[in-house]
Amino acid sequence: MISEQSLAEALSNKTFQLIVLPTEKCNFRCTYCYEDFSIGRMTDRTVGGIKSLIGRRMPGLSHFGLTWFGGEPLVAKDVVLNIGRFAHEECLRSEVSFSGSLTTNAYLLTPRVFSQLLDIRHKDFQITLDGDADWHDRTRRLANSQGTFETLWKHLIAYRTETRPFSITLRLHVHRDNVESVKRLYERLTADLLHDSRFKAFFHKISNLSGDKGIPQHELNAVEYSSALRYISGTDDLNHEVSADITLKDYICYAARPNSLLVRADGRIGKCTVALNDSRNDVGILHDDGSLEINNARIRPWFEGYRNMSEATLGCPLTDLPKATNLVQLAETFA
Repeated sequence: MISEQSLAEALSNKTFQLIVLPTEKCNFRCTYCYEDFSIGRMTDRTVGGIKSLIGRRMPGLSHFGLTWFGGEPLVAKDVVLNIGRFAHEECLRSEVSFSGSLTTNAYLLTPRVFSQLLDIRHKDFQITLDGDADWHDRTRRLANSQGTFETLWKHLIAYRTETRPFSITLRLHVHRDNVESVKRLYERLTADLLHDSRFKAFFHKISNLSGDKGIPQHELNAVEYSSALRYISGTDDLNHEVSADITLKDYICYAARPNSLLVRADGRIGKCTVALNDSRNDVGILHDDGSLEINNARIRPWFEGYRNMSEATLGCPLTDLPKATNLVQLAETFA
């Protein structure tokens, strides 16, 4: 059941979350990736538009959250630092609470870059691992096919020396083929990182989202997945001892939140970071002056979960989003 507090946070006009793709290019070629990397680096005009949008939204806000996604956001590190510094300073000036976060493969998140981001209150990071080196380097590879695990591990160990607060969520992908590898990784994480409360592990069931290309990842069914998590973690109490996609409670997806928007590298406005090639995710345009042109017929279906308070729809609005061939059909469906 969705709590009143979660609903209030999702619907509050005092909070605004901006998810920004500074580039849709990536230095990795993960074998299950759904992105096509067709859109490159954000232009200076779009950067200026985002800054203007942030400035426009400051009055009346109590909290502003800036989240970076990609592609790999640190391929356009200067854009991240440019907009990030602006948002940090604007929130200080306006006395608005601020949080910055990145979903990153961490290959370019060197200790120096990590420190620069902490300087501007970017304290939350999500980093994915596919197991220990034997499996991770098969599926999360550089564009030149070289492995990435050892570089990521060196970075993670180096972050421990940072004295300032931060939060790193290590997203551990699990499928039928890598259970033993993830178990070895989890044991290593427990020994070297998870005793530091700034690091936490989050398990996520994965399938091959790229179709037939690459190395197949065979999806576990619900029973198999629960069994795998118990085996990997060494506990039967999944709800209290293990953080995983199946243990999430009281969750409203960012895409279902009216106070959250996605800005793509080309200035298009969307809601979901997964449905980048889905026309239903094109809900508007960011103008150079920071104003937004939103198509109500396209954005309204993303909030359908509030009609019947469906936890499934609020947790993933894309699942129940109608397949409409044109805007007229969308408008008629949700009139």
